[in-house]
Amino acid sequence: MVLMAGAVLLLVSGLFGGLRDAPAEAAVPLVVGKPHEAAPFTLTVERARWTSDLGEIAKTDRGRYLIVIVKVRTDADRSVDLSTLQEALALRGAKGIYAAMGGDKIVPSLEVTPSVYVLADGTPMSALPPGLTYELVYIWEQRGSEPVPERLKLASRSHTWRQSSLDEQMNWFDPTVDAVGTVPLIEAKP
Repeated sequence: MVLMAGAVLLLVSGLFGGLRDAPAEAAVPLVVGKPHEAAPFTLTVERARWTSDLGEIAKTDRGRYLIVIVKVRTDADRSVDLSTLQEALALRGAKGIYAAMGGDKIVPSLEVTPSVYVLADGTPMSALPPGLTYELVYIWEQRGSEPVPERLKLASRSHTWRQSSLDEQMNWFDPTVDAVGTVPLIEAKP
């Protein structure tokens, strides 16, 4: 009986788009310099750069790092974990993106989890405390055989605060694309 109900639920959800991201056409514009609410954050995309040298963080001789600087404020009344922060911004349509910095596997850019660092001191970001604003650096690694893009297409994702169906814990789930935009990409100056 439970199996039958689950099958019906899956079938019905499939009729309404299932578990995929909202189409880009349904999203509002993500505009450089303009704050955008993407629960549980307010994101302001500031600029994008590329480089092969991130100083003490990392260096690559096999390609480049695509970097997006974003001002992020937590609008939640509790700290938000790193995975939710990483899911808040996605790279769309970029070619030759490694699944992780230093990794070997190339995957579609929308599937890549970016590395996130604090711009001021280069420390890896962890949980984001409530009500605070950080200037963060989202980083993706691109192989060198791909041309440097002139612009990066980005998507912000909102999350829903709800109880997990697995362990009954409350957390931010269901990342859904809510805004899409582009940002000019220029070479970082040392």
